[in-house]
Amino acid sequence: MNAQPQLGSRTGRYIEQDGLRFRDLDGDGAVAPFEDWRLPAAERAQDLVGRMTTEEKAGLMVIGSHYPGYSAFLPHAEEGKLLNDQDVWRGENPITGVPFAEPVLVTSSTDNAINLRHQRYLVVRDNPEPAELARWTNAVQEVAENSRLGIPVVFASNPRNHVALVSQFGVNESAGVFSEWPNELGLAALRDPELMETFGREIAQEWRAGGIHKLYGYMADLASEPRWSRFNGTFGEDPELVSQYIGAVVRGMQGASLSSESVATTIKHFPGGGVRLDGHDPHFEWGQTNEYPTENALETYHLPPFQAAVDAGASSIMPYYARPMNNSAPQLEQELWQNPTTQFQEVAFAYNRTFIADLLRQKMGHQGYVNSDSGVIDAMMWGVQELSEAERFAAAVKAGTDIFSDMANPAQLLRAVEEGHLAPEDLDRPVTRLLTEIFALGLFENPYVDEERAAQIIGAPEVSAMGENAQIHSVTLLRNDRGVLPLDPSRSVKVYPFVTGRTKIEQVQAKFETALAQVWPDATVVSSPEDADLAIVWARPEIALFEDDRDGVSLSVDPRDNGVDVDRVREIEHAVPTLLLMNMTNPWLLTELEPGAAAVAATFEIQPENLLRSLSGQEGGPQGALPFAVPASAKVIEDSPRDVPGKFLGEDYAHEDASGRRYTYGFGLRL
Repeated sequence: MNAQPQLGSRTGRYIEQDGLRFRDLDGDGAVAPFEDWRLPAAERAQDLVGRMTTEEKAGLMVIGSHYPGYSAFLPHAEEGKLLNDQDVWRGENPITGVPFAEPVLVTSSTDNAINLRHQRYLVVRDNPEPAELARWTNAVQEVAENSRLGIPVVFASNPRNHVALVSQFGVNESAGVFSEWPNELGLAALRDPELMETFGREIAQEWRAGGIHKLYGYMADLASEPRWSRFNGTFGEDPELVSQYIGAVVRGMQGASLSSESVATTIKHFPGGGVRLDGHDPHFEWGQTNEYPTENALETYHLPPFQAAVDAGASSIMPYYARPMNNSAPQLEQELWQNPTTQFQEVAFAYNRTFIADLLRQKMGHQGYVNSDSGVIDAMMWGVQELSEAERFAAAVKAGTDIFSDMANPAQLLRAVEEGHLAPEDLDRPVTRLLTEIFALGLFENPYVDEERAAQIIGAPEVSAMGENAQIHSVTLLRNDRGVLPLDPSRSVKVYPFVTGRTKIEQVQAKFETALAQVWPDATVVSSPEDADLAIVWARPEIALFEDDRDGVSLSVDPRDNGVDVDRVREIEHAVPTLLLMNMTNPWLLTELEPGAAAVAATFEIQPENLLRSLSGQEGGPQGALPFAVPASAKVIEDSPRDVPGKFLGEDYAHEDASGRRYTYGFGLRL
């Protein structure tokens, strides 16, 4: 017999039976199978599905952003108000800015979300302090406990444990509260799958302490197009390492199986979003296609990380917006072709039965659910634009999609049932999959968290120190042939710090100068390179998804095109020995910046004080290796197939530096 679990309730409704205790979620005084924690999660889910109305099932199949009543994201925010009391409608997509055909509900009031629209999956975007996060999630859970069946809420979030010197909505809106680690490319630079599993295990404790149960991440996309704005969220371009990392993070976050200590992981973006035409993203109509010019590139490079996720038991998989195109070279086994002459159904992957039902579930063995990306019904509905929203819901559900992201309103899903595009029982399988996760996470026994414990666990010194150590080690030393490194914090030196790039660069400059004073107190910051003994240039170019990706506009990995004042950097390098630091969100072209520098290192998002500690050799100093090849020129990118990573394109693909070394995949020096 299973051991009595700890139960949590704000209603105080419990049932004593056979010397054991159960929550009375439906208030009928009897232990229903779905309330019986001794039964398997799947059996409990099946029982509960039979008790739910069609409206309750539809509500479970949408997951939308949700906010506290005081949230700055709300137009009616009110200081001190814990729960949101108003619905919010918008006329355009809040991320892309694309107008909707009619106003769309972007977030519900808490009461309407739970009791009117029957939502139970909610996305957390705010960044409150730990105790406040716990207080809010508990308050929402109390509303859910008082609903007809007492179904608890699953709170989901994008990653929260990476350095973000400036925050951006939809990218890294939550930073600085949880432990801080380098970004995904920085973790990949460490080439340490064991560390990735530790990372997942440690941050899962932080998340559960605050009442967050589901991670939207990580990206299993293999980075094969350097100009893709989302290159930064990948683990690089080696399918073996990416596979190891994805398997490790799933095992770390979830454990051997889902439990009350797990964070369910949603691995994205199946079957791989790195295959971008000229770098353009399928958030936009002009980037909507996945085209594969290289035979078997899908199986050779892009599918292995998703197979690793499936093998590790990932709770859910997210398909990408893109749609596969029949001008591709052969990728699928003939039995998966639409007919002898047509390989693909040219519809977005969330609607693509071949990829979801036949490939992901049957061939690869995925047992969890399929979670769409945001906006596949009302914004990025590539290949099914001619369908009504109700018909799109039906097509996606029939293809195998179980839950729809960034949607707060199940009305069109219900309309699909009312109009006969779906039968009511068509919702049973998706809802059973979703409920099985909620039962396995232990939320039906206790959805509440300890607010004091949240403050102790989230960002605790031990896990924060691990993150800082990973930051220090992720720095990748590329050239040091002129004796600039390691920095000596005991020396009295005149330093000219210069940060150049985009996205609130003045804030980063200020943080960098503050870190210099902290880590190198004997250094004197001067205002011109001519007065300095050493210049430290931190170049932070960026391809901004919703600013730079435009129809007919060529994307570029030239730092000059992405916010860096290249001419000024070269002037500095000419005036004084210069340490060049390149923040590698993408594989930037280095032909103009690198030759004049005295030393060169790559960073992958790092707090400035940890960067300086690394360059001083503290805690072992830089230990990173490039998680991608740095291209030699724009031409080698243009001449390369978009579905084959730079690692496999030969040594001549990579940049050759002033000392004659090639910046191929895995390159990195030590101090």
